Amino acid sequence: MSSALWRRSVFGCPRWRASDGRDEVPAPFPFTGDMSTAMNFSSKSFKPRPPDKGAFPLDHFGECSAFKERFMECLRNSGYESGACRQRAMAYLECRMDRQLMANEPLEKLGFKDLIDEKSEEKHEKF
Repeated sequence: MSSALWRRSVFGCPRWRASDGRDEVPAPFPFTGDMSTAMNFSSKSFKPRPPDKGAFPLDHFGECSAFKERFMECLRNSGYESGACRQRAMAYLECRMDRQLMANEPLEKLGFKDLIDEKSEEKHEKF
């Protein structure tokens, strides 16, 4: 027979009373193993997925660094208001696409449709 006696506390929690009179609270569940196996409730494993636009290589040779610097300078001068520097952002992305540093995408899909329309209107006005 065990030297501990089981009883319910005033709050309804099960407690064990040891033979020397001390109260002990039992573990909430029988625990076997380490914490990582106890907390892994799902058997699914994490499956990484690639980014939506795909990965693109870094500009190791600095082919578009002049465009990037002009864009960053514009951001600093405008108080990091990106809307003021959209022309330079478009030029930087065009540079990257021309040199195969990113996949060719229509600029309209990248959010520059209004700037392209302005350029075409200016060309028609010059002729």
